[in-house]
Amino acid sequence: MSLTEKQVRQIAFETRIALSDDEVTQLTADLNQIITASEVLSEFDLTDVEPTYHPLATFTNIMREDTIIPSMSVEDALANAASHENGQYKVPTILTGEEEQ
Repeated sequence: MSLTEKQVRQIAFETRIALSDDEVTQLTADLNQIITASEVLSEFDLTDVEPTYHPLATFTNIMREDTIIPSMSVEDALANAASHENGQYKVPTILTGEEEQ
C-alpha cells in the first residue's frame, strides 16, 4: 500500500493542515516510507500476541490513595496575605472591562 499526493492533500484538508506543494511531495514520500517499514510486521504470525498498550510492562499508576487529611485553616492560609476579605485573598483589580484610550 502507498499513498498518492491526492490522498495526502485530502488528509491535510480533513485535518485542517495547510501544506505547500513541496510539503505535500515530501510528506507523501515520508509517509510511504513509514508504511513500507511497518508492512514488515505483517510477515509475522501475531495471532497469540497480546496487544501492547504501553512499552513498559511494569508501568503502573503511581498516584497515592485519595485520603482525607487535616488541612490548613482559613486563618492560617490568610495569615501572611497583604489583604483579605470574607475568607479570600483580596487583590487589586487588573481588568476593568473598560478600554483604555
